[in-house]
Amino acid sequence: MFAMRSFAWSLSAAAFGLALLGTAAQADDTVTLKMVGAWAHGFSPTADVGKNFMDNVNRLGEGKVKIQYMGADEVIPPFDQPEALVNGVFDVWYGAPNYFTGVVPGGDITELSTHLTPDDGPGSELHDFLVKLYEPKGVRYLGHATGEPGVGTHYVSTQFPVTSIDDLKGKKLRVTPVTRHFVQSAGAESVTLPPGDIFLAMDRRTVDGFTWPVADAFTRYGWQEVTKYMIDQPMYRSGASIAMNLDKWDSLTPETQGILLEAMKETQEWTRAWFAKNLAEQVGLMQKAGMQVLKLSEPEAERWNATAKDSLWAYYKTVLSAEQFETAQRLLAK
Repeated sequence: MFAMRSFAWSLSAAAFGLALLGTAAQADDTVTLKMVGAWAHGFSPTADVGKNFMDNVNRLGEGKVKIQYMGADEVIPPFDQPEALVNGVFDVWYGAPNYFTGVVPGGDITELSTHLTPDDGPGSELHDFLVKLYEPKGVRYLGHATGEPGVGTHYVSTQFPVTSIDDLKGKKLRVTPVTRHFVQSAGAESVTLPPGDIFLAMDRRTVDGFTWPVADAFTRYGWQEVTKYMIDQPMYRSGASIAMNLDKWDSLTPETQGILLEAMKETQEWTRAWFAKNLAEQVGLMQKAGMQVLKLSEPEAERWNATAKDSLWAYYKTVLSAEQFETAQRLLAK
């Protein structure tokens, strides 16, 4: 399987090379970086985080560095993209933070961050910790951009009313990699499905609910038509991570690297209002379609939050070294 993937990536790399023959012959010394993302630009608010970063780089780096968008899942399947980045098939990647956990276990620890900027931004101790976590895998971590804490995050949406985490016991819930631990700890059955299969699964009642970052195009999938409730108890941070192939990063001048990091800072700031806007729009459309937004009591909200946090920390403890785990807890507690 790995050999087949490597062959496919080689073909992809050749195709990329042909596509860039024209740019390679440019008279100027502009460095062109090839970008691939988990979702196409314009498909969702999270995909637009990747586009915003590209636009920032192209503006700040005019005449020195530019990003050329190559495509999304039509180029390489999203879950294969991280390994393709490591292998140098392309240079820059954006997607959900948890997509990289197969290559960098624990690389999405900022899902548990309560900081305004999940990784505190380039130059911070937390950001440097993540850079060091990714580097041995051949990846240069650039940043995690999302909404303010509680905005643009994961929610549980169901066919049944929920007043307590106990109501999830025995239910079948579609999960993302990051919410799987919470769902299982709550006593529910976790079900893995691609987003495109959620509508039919909810309509046929083969699942009782699902988790999703509501701000990220919930109604574009039409899920409001087959879902009754959204539990208004946000979990984790969601958003988009941006990373680079390490060899390509190391080949850049310090000035060019600085441009990329400054572009990352600008994207992290921009994303906060972007997710707030999209969350409000999505919830409004969901309610207009007849969905009810349910609030938990304060004690039940605390139980929900504790389960979400403790279950994910328990997972990280199994994939990080003792030193890494202790450092992550210290930095995220600040």
